[in-house]
Amino acid sequence: MKTRLWVIAEIVIIFVLLSLPGNSFHTSSNWFGFLPFDKIVHIGLFGSLAFSFFYHFEKSTSQKLKTVRAKAYVLIFCMLYGIAMEYYQKYYVPSRGFEVADMLADSVGAILALPIFTWLLNKSIIK
Repeated sequence: MKTRLWVIAEIVIIFVLLSLPGNSFHTSSNWFGFLPFDKIVHIGLFGSLAFSFFYHFEKSTSQKLKTVRAKAYVLIFCMLYGIAMEYYQKYYVPSRGFEVADMLADSVGAILALPIFTWLLNKSIIK
């Protein structure tokens, strides 16, 4: 039950943060010389969302949720959620727009969560 609340909280937090007007933020600075800070935020948010799903599924008693197919559905969900949020920002959030780079960062975050989660699980760091 706690893991389900974690997943729901992640979805809500992402929605709230991506609903803030664009003028609420300072101008982006580049990290590592090439990556804007806002892209790192997108990678972190969607990586954390995917990770929370993977963890929830791992703790489930249903074997169907522990399959490769279930993990693929999580990645697809995260990517579609990222795309949907970009459209939402474009039409409903003042001073925010539609950025393909944000969608790519969302997808990268979700995809990176899978090998990290798998590694932590294989090392018995996640129990």
